[in-house]
Amino acid sequence: MVKQFINGEFVDSHATDTIQVLNPATNEVIGEVAEGDEQDLQAAVAGAKEAQKSWAKVNRVKRGEIVLELATLMEQNKEEIAKIYQEEQGKVYADALGEVEGSIGYIKYMTGLAQSAKGEVLQNQVDDELVMIVKKPVGVTAGIIPWNAPIFILMRKMIPALVTGCSIVVKPSEETPFGTFKIAELIQQTDIPNGLVQIVTGTGAGVGSMMSKNEDIDLISLTGSTGAGKAVMSESAANVKKVNLELGGKAPAIITDKADLDKAVKYIVQARIKNSGQVCTCPERLYVQAGVYDAFVEKVTTAMSNLVTGDPTDDKTDFGPIINKKQLESIDEKVQQAVENGAKVLTGGHIVSDTPGNYYEPTVVVNVNDDSTIMTDEVFGPVLPIAKFETIDEVIDKANNSVYGLSSYAFTEDLKEAMTFSELLNIGEVYINCEAEEATTGYHAGWRQSGLGGADGTRGFEEYLNTTVTYFRYE
Repeated sequence: MVKQFINGEFVDSHATDTIQVLNPATNEVIGEVAEGDEQDLQAAVAGAKEAQKSWAKVNRVKRGEIVLELATLMEQNKEEIAKIYQEEQGKVYADALGEVEGSIGYIKYMTGLAQSAKGEVLQNQVDDELVMIVKKPVGVTAGIIPWNAPIFILMRKMIPALVTGCSIVVKPSEETPFGTFKIAELIQQTDIPNGLVQIVTGTGAGVGSMMSKNEDIDLISLTGSTGAGKAVMSESAANVKKVNLELGGKAPAIITDKADLDKAVKYIVQARIKNSGQVCTCPERLYVQAGVYDAFVEKVTTAMSNLVTGDPTDDKTDFGPIINKKQLESIDEKVQQAVENGAKVLTGGHIVSDTPGNYYEPTVVVNVNDDSTIMTDEVFGPVLPIAKFETIDEVIDKANNSVYGLSSYAFTEDLKEAMTFSELLNIGEVYINCEAEEATTGYHAGWRQSGLGGADGTRGFEEYLNTTVTYFRYE
């Protein structure tokens, strides 16, 4: 589809260049999209700015009711959306469908917050004067969507924007644009006014950069790499634009002597192979206490070696392909570099060569150094590097010693250890004895170079609001 979604209609792009979209399971071309240009973006932003003026005047509860219509339509079309998503992204069907269903639930929750508008009325120290604090929509927002969870993260940016009274210009990943266009078709069937949701396809370096620099965009929300986040911050600085960034992660997973090893293996493996390991909250580096190290390594190696990677449309497949060849080669490079530095691969460790798709073997690596790339840099694939530790204080230092601070895991049946991890891990999310399942009611936010601001819950909702203070003198 070489079109853009502007003011409620699919229109021809002003750009002449296109981008091919590949199925990562086969590397076959499944379509192409426009490599949007400045004219496309300007049309989208102008339309979003005009539409937002009227939308902000609509009662917030009414806004929520209108946006909720999208959830009903997505429910009616969820199988089709999941199949589109599966083809362009490579998830196994159950995961693709689960993400669509989670997105529907997200809409229902966020539209419900429309009824919880809060403000404050305060007594000033000045006689006969009250201070009223209210929240207002930020204005025109922009959402840069990643390829690893394009439907859910679209909702994570679009729904709170709309309910709070903002408009949004969306740039889907050039790897996974078609699910977003299907959502646009459904939006056309709702009472969401034309122009509130604009979609411009293109690259991050192209359209994404233009968004960051555009003076009429009031907030830009990016989910992507730390490098992309730094670029957005730098380019937004000229207009002092509000930024909301969910960036990279390098989640530590700590397994102590007091852990239930079978539980730890179950949840770590589930989390690590989710979306073929292409999730920023996946366990990326494992620290196992000396007393259970050998037993845990044996169990997790067996579990990983029994997994099936392959065609995501096959019910027997546990996880599917990596999004593209560049990412596939990056995973392998980090594994081979670790081996060259003395690490040992216990299972996997190679690109699957007898297929046209982008598949990597489920991999366990031991004897890794703390400063090796596989332990310090994000590895977006089904790879588990494992290191040994002796004391709780030691492992907390190791876990916190990272430029990232998005998510973490700890497995222990000891309450004191669990509370210690909760208190001393300087990381946005701590999962104790469970897999990472971000709660819609929670707050997904990273420390350090894992991001700024956050999403979900009432705190995420308020990211799209600004504050006005009014002073009432009634003398």
